[in-house]
Amino acid sequence: MTGLLTDLMHDRADELDAPTVDLLAIAREGERRVRRRRTAIVGGVAAASVAAVLAGAAALGRTPSDTTVADGTTASPQALAWVTGSTLHRADGSSVDLGTHVRAWVWVGDAIAFTDAAHQVRVWSAGTSEVVGRTSAPEADDPEIVSDGSFVAWADADGRVVRYDTATGSTERAPRLPGAAARVTAVDGALVYVADSAGAYSWQPSAPDGYERISDDLGDVVLDAESGTVVSRGADRTLRISRAGSTVEATVDDFADLSPDGRTLAVEADDEGRLLDAATAESEPFDHGHEWAVGYDWLDATTVAVLAFDQLDTAGEQASLLTCDAVAGTCDGPGIPIEGPVGAFQLPIGVHFTS
Repeated sequence: MTGLLTDLMHDRADELDAPTVDLLAIAREGERRVRRRRTAIVGGVAAASVAAVLAGAAALGRTPSDTTVADGTTASPQALAWVTGSTLHRADGSSVDLGTHVRAWVWVGDAIAFTDAAHQVRVWSAGTSEVVGRTSAPEADDPEIVSDGSFVAWADADGRVVRYDTATGSTERAPRLPGAAARVTAVDGALVYVADSAGAYSWQPSAPDGYERISDDLGDVVLDAESGTVVSRGADRTLRISRAGSTVEATVDDFADLSPDGRTLAVEADDEGRLLDAATAESEPFDHGHEWAVGYDWLDATTVAVLAFDQLDTAGEQASLLTCDAVAGTCDGPGIPIEGPVGAFQLPIGVHFTS
């Protein structure tokens, strides 16, 4: 998952004029949206009917036979998981101690890459944790690490981009960029997308020329890339989806995350979580059954992990994780309640959530 919640965070910062951006800001904006919609529509936010969503899924052209795995491997997709402190929790109730307090983390195949309090990058696999690098101190709303397949990438303490391959244990360091404040924004296989103060780039370590400049526009950034489909956003905030030599544009509220086969995006649009067809830019809601929700990661080509909130703006506010089927447009019931306040848990998206 490389689209992340980062862009949603950026826009919330603009709207709230807050000095830092975090998941709590997202939740609060969700609360305000729910209240506005309750005022405007008697009875509150009505969930889309299953029939309507099924029709929407058919319009998106998805079929249950799509089986591409989110990490680009043939391994089984990872179940819902989250981290509190140093403990990895899974949906089946099992947990494992990773040995170090986790700031931000991502799946890298069956392994886990994460950053610790000292901004070291660690890879945990089969009960063993190894330090493989160190990140720069990122902005509060930027991804610290980004992964795809066996690769994980980050900007190091010297401002250079690093790509580590968990399959081989090899590390590649990129040439220096012309600008400052380099950050990794997406990884698609061996290709790394980067942005800095001078523009946006792609980096293929095996290419003799190093970086390829994508844009000189400081507002341009590649948000996500999967299987040759590239999702970018320009200074005008328009979402551009490029695949097979064609580009379509979409208007979404803030956030977009691309499925591993590059065919569907989980987005926030019209004040709700939706699924958007990468070929046509048409979107449909999904029946999540919560007050506010957004898809944040893809477990496989048709299954999206969703972060949901209920009892918004009350002492009983509750976060939950659930999975939703992009083919049927339905979700797996109420989901798994997550204990603790927002910021007490970390999701596998490479961003550190603060309370």
